[in-house]
Amino acid sequence: MIRILRADMARLRKSTSFRLSLLGMLVLSILFMIMQATGMDYTVPLSRVIFLPMSMYGVAMAAFISVFVGTDFSDGFIRNKLLTADHRCNLVVSQIIVSCMGCLIIYIAITVFTAVVGRFFFEDNVNQAVFFRYFILGIGMSLVTGCIFSVITMLCGSKTTAILWCMGLAFGMLFLCLHTNEILVQTAYKNGAPNPRYVSGFRRELCGILHDLNPCGQAAQLSGWEVWHPVRELLFNCILIIGLPAVCCMLFRRKDIY
Repeated sequence: MIRILRADMARLRKSTSFRLSLLGMLVLSILFMIMQATGMDYTVPLSRVIFLPMSMYGVAMAAFISVFVGTDFSDGFIRNKLLTADHRCNLVVSQIIVSCMGCLIIYIAITVFTAVVGRFFFEDNVNQAVFFRYFILGIGMSLVTGCIFSVITMLCGSKTTAILWCMGLAFGMLFLCLHTNEILVQTAYKNGAPNPRYVSGFRRELCGILHDLNPCGQAAQLSGWEVWHPVRELLFNCILIIGLPAVCCMLFRRKDIY
C-alpha cells in the first residue's frame, strides 16, 4: 500500500493533467476577478469573489482525474500495480487518496490566491471566522469531488470512457445545481405579493437535499457566501467520502483487467 501510494504521489507531482487543471483554475480565477472588478458600477465585496472560481471546479477536476487515473489503464500500468499490490483494495484506496490530494491542493491554491489578490481590488468585508467555516466546508466539497470522479474512472477501466462519463457527470451536476439553486433562492413573497415561482413542502426539501449532496451545489452556496445547512452538508460529505471508496473496493475486486 505504501509503495503504491508513493508511486502515485510521484505521478501526481509530474502529472500534466494536474498542472493544466491548476493553471486553468488560476486563469479562471483571474478572469472572474477582472469581470467583477470592471463589469460592475459599484464596489464588489470580496465575499462575492473569493469562492467564485469554484463554480467550475467540478468540471476541471473531472478532466484532471479522468486523465490522471485513466492513464494507468490506457498505458497498461494498472497490471503492473496489481502484481505488486497485496490486495486490489490497496490500489483503489491509493488512487482515491492521491486524486483527493490533487483536488485539495488545487482548491486550497485557488482559494488562497483569490483571497490574497482580491484584497487589492475589492472591498474586504470578509469575516475571518465565517471564512474559516466556509473554507472547511470547501475542503469536504473538494474531497467528495475527488472521490466521485476517481471511483468512476477506476470502475470504467478506460481513459476514454472515463473522460466521457466524468465530463458528462460534471456538466450534469452543474446543470442540476443551476436548477435547484433557482428553486431554492425564490422567496415566498416578492414585492409584497405572493411569489408564484416559490416552491414549498416536499419538493423544496428534496431540492435542498439534492443541492447539498451535489458538490456543485455546495460550491454555489460557497460562492454566494450563504450555506443554508452546513451540518447536513458535513454529514453528506462524510457519508460519501467513506461510502464511495467502500463501494469501489467491492466492485473493483470483481472487475476484469485487460
